[in-house]
Amino acid sequence: MRLLNQIPDPEIPVINIVELGIVRDAKMISETEAEIVITPTYSACPAMFNIEEDIIKLFKEKGISAKVVTKIFPIWTTDWMTDEAREKLRAYGIVP
Repeated sequence: MRLLNQIPDPEIPVINIVELGIVRDAKMISETEAEIVITPTYSACPAMFNIEEDIIKLFKEKGISAKVVTKIFPIWTTDWMTDEAREKLRAYGIVP
């Protein structure tokens, strides 16, 4: 999760993908392999491809092979956002 916190949302860069609740699960399969489960904020979210690429690239830089799994159920909800993300969005001019 520490690495995933470094990846900003491509559409709203003031928050990261963990704060937004896109990352549903992350686990190390071995010392050099990780599996990350993400859920789009809506089913046709065009940023998901970029998010997946960003995850793979960042983990590769750390010597870890990342497998990204996209799950669309349960559907994303603003309830998954952190309180910190809500505040950052308000300061940015977006009300969650």
